Order: sequence, then structure tokens, then C-alpha cells
Amino acid sequence: MAARATAGGCGEGPSGPAGSADLITGLPDEVLGAIVSLLPVRDGCRTQALSRRWRPIWRAARINLDDVADMHVSRILSYRYDRTEPREVVGVGTWTRSRDLLEVELALACREERSSTVPAIRMVRFGCRRLPPSLPVDFPLVRQLSLHGVTLTEEALRAVLSGCPALESLLLAESVGATCLRISSPTLQSIGFCAPWDKQAADGSANVGEMVIEDAPRLVRLLPLNPDHGPATIRVIRAPKLEVLGPLSKGILRLHLRTTVFQETVGVNLTTTMHTVKVLFLDQVGPDLDRVLRFLKCFPCLERLYIILEPRRSTYQLSEEERDTQNNMKNVRKNVSQDNPIECLEHHLKKVALKVYNGVGPEVDFARFFVLNAKVLDIMEFGLVVSAIGGPWEEWRANRWRSNQNKQLQVEDRASRDAQFEFKMFRTMSYKDFKKCTHDLSMADPFDTSFLDGYFTL
Repeated sequence: MAARATAGGCGEGPSGPAGSADLITGLPDEVLGAIVSLLPVRDGCRTQALSRRWRPIWRAARINLDDVADMHVSRILSYRYDRTEPREVVGVGTWTRSRDLLEVELALACREERSSTVPAIRMVRFGCRRLPPSLPVDFPLVRQLSLHGVTLTEEALRAVLSGCPALESLLLAESVGATCLRISSPTLQSIGFCAPWDKQAADGSANVGEMVIEDAPRLVRLLPLNPDHGPATIRVIRAPKLEVLGPLSKGILRLHLRTTVFQETVGVNLTTTMHTVKVLFLDQVGPDLDRVLRFLKCFPCLERLYIILEPRRSTYQLSEEERDTQNNMKNVRKNVSQDNPIECLEHHLKKVALKVYNGVGPEVDFARFFVLNAKVLDIMEFGLVVSAIGGPWEEWRANRWRSNQNKQLQVEDRASRDAQFEFKMFRTMSYKDFKKCTHDLSMADPFDTSFLDGYFTL
């Protein structure tokens, strides 16, 4: 009978004392570390008793202190690491129930780091607490910082940023308190902002109304991840390397990109073009093609465009302006390529992705514009509403629906002969997606895997 795998037993190697195969202990250190990092701190610590093989695993694995509000952070950190051989902490989180304890623990962790009793902390998360303006922060090697549900002031944020001189990515999730957040950082490459769903916090603190990027010379991503709920105004004064922007929606009442101004995603003063922006995410602006074209003119080197279409409404629900937009759609399509070419459509735009796509009416006209005018397009993706093809996705029904779409979209007349068209299911971004979009700087396009589900393609 095959030997049963154990969880480490008391053996000193890949086999226990009875000769049974220990498949878990034989795994590489990196895999064991990932497993241990998912355990509560107490259970992870106990794995050291399994054998000498396991003793260094917990000390080197990622630690998350979310479940240790009654334990002292500095005590855990100092116990976990061998002071004679400093190791890097890949992740640290603190989520405590005591407002005072949070401040004390942060200060102690800083002091311990300065005295070299714990290794360099690279990732920090604080949640559900008020950060006082006088909070001492000194994390010289922190690269990723998440503030979740934190009540903070302009002064507190300034103190945090100045205390993290190597910070690369910042996620402000459901943070409240400051009416205006001003961000200046010589190192920040990515900023994610997820506004609270409620207009006001339980303690009466208001949502952030304005975000100002004053000076961010290395900023690549600016991600207002819940734009319908704020900030109402975004001002970008200096971000010369900005490449990824969005999602942008009507919830952002005013967007200032240097001297260019968009009001509720309508360009009202297009005096500046930003050649650095390569990826743009627009939320519920289609099928208003004229509105989208103003963004394309502002970003002449755009390579990837993501659009969430507005929910379909009947004609009597549309305003007079929206009906005029539908009536003028064909005129816009005819004139833009002949008399007023848009640079990104001519030379740069390689991917367009639309979701909440029903495949009828103005949506088809909107999509057809890109089919007929994007001259270097590689791929166009459609996130379908299940009811769009009328019920279960039988193969014959799907093929018939796609054949009809190809005709309506005039795929045979596409401007880019190499363009591919894929119909997929769409998905809603989660908080995990928000964190990945903000902190995973290895992804050139943070929306590529979070916008549509690729498991089903017509």
C-alpha cells in the first residue's frame, strides 16, 4: 500500500521515522514559505516544531499581522528573525482594534528597524484607524503601502510619504477625512485610490473631494478605482511619465491634466496633449463617440483603450443631447478620418476592449467606428451581456449571433487587416484586482487580466 504523505512529522528529512514519504517537507523553501504565510501567525510559528527543516521557513516567509491585535508587533518581529543574520520582510500588515496601539506599534517597528533588530520592511498595510498628523514614520525601505479605511489628514499623508523615501506604490482604499489630498513624491510610480461607497464615514468624516498630484516625476499609474464615488476633482500638475490612467467616469466632475480640462469626462479645454499615456480606462462614457474622441486627441500615443459602456436604455429615457449624439454618430465617423485624423488611430492604438456590450443599436455604431478607423489595431474584445444572444449559449446560437455581429461591425472592411475580434464574458473588478493593479509594477497593462474573462470566446 502506498505510503501516506505527512505534514512534516518529526523526521529530519524527506522521510519520517517509519519510512513514510513526506511529500510536503520535500517541497522547495519558496513553496513552503508561501504555504506558511497563509496560516495565522500562531499556527505559522508552530510549524517550527515539526523539524529542523521547518525552523527557518516561518522566519523567512511573508507575515500578516491582521489577526494579532492582542499581540505586540515588535515582539513578533524581534522573535521571528535571527539578529545575527538579518532577513528581508517581504510583507507586513497591521490591523489592530486599538487606535493607540496602532500608533505605538508603528513607532516601535520604526525604532527596531533603525536599531537593526529586524530586517528591512518592504510592504506595509494599515487599516480602519485614524492616523494622527504627528505620527512618527520612518520606513526607509518600504516600497508598497496600503491604507485601507483609514481616516487621515493632509498632514498625516504628508508625514507618511516623507517617512517612506523609497515608496513605489500607494493604495488609498476607502480612506476619508481630508477634503483634499496633495501628493508629492520623487519615487512613487503607482497611485491607486478607491473611494468609500458611503458619502460619509461613521464618525462623520467626509470623503476625499480632491486629489492633487503636485510633483511625481516617476509616476506611471494614476488609478481612481471607484470613480463614481470620488474624488470629485483630480488635478495632475506634474507627472511627466504618466502612462496608465483610469478608470475615469462622470463621477469625476473635473479632471485637470496640466492645462487640459475634462468636466464629467467631456473635454471643455483641450490645450495640452500628453504623449506619455499609453493605457486609458473610461467608465460609462460610451456609446458617446464624440466624448471618447476628445480623450483620444488628448492622448495621441494611446495604445490600449478600455471602455465600460453605459447600460442600455430605451429612446424615451435618453435626453435630447443623447439622442442628438446617436443621430450624429455616422457624421462623426465619416469626418474624423478624412478631414481630422487622430494620431493614435493612425499609428498607435493596438487594443480596444468594450464591456457591457449588447450588440445592438448605438453600441454597434460605436464599436464599428474603431473597426473601420483604427489602422494598427491588433485585437478588439467585447464583454457580452449574457442576454445579448437570448438565452443559453448553444453553439449554433452563438455562431449565428457572431456571424450577425461580423456583418454589423463590417469586419471585412476593417482598417487593420491583422485585427482579431473576440467576444468574451465580462467581470467586475474586486479589491484584490485593485491591489494588484496598484502594487504589481511588473504588469505594463494592469487592466489586461481584470477587465474581461477569457475562458469563453465565441
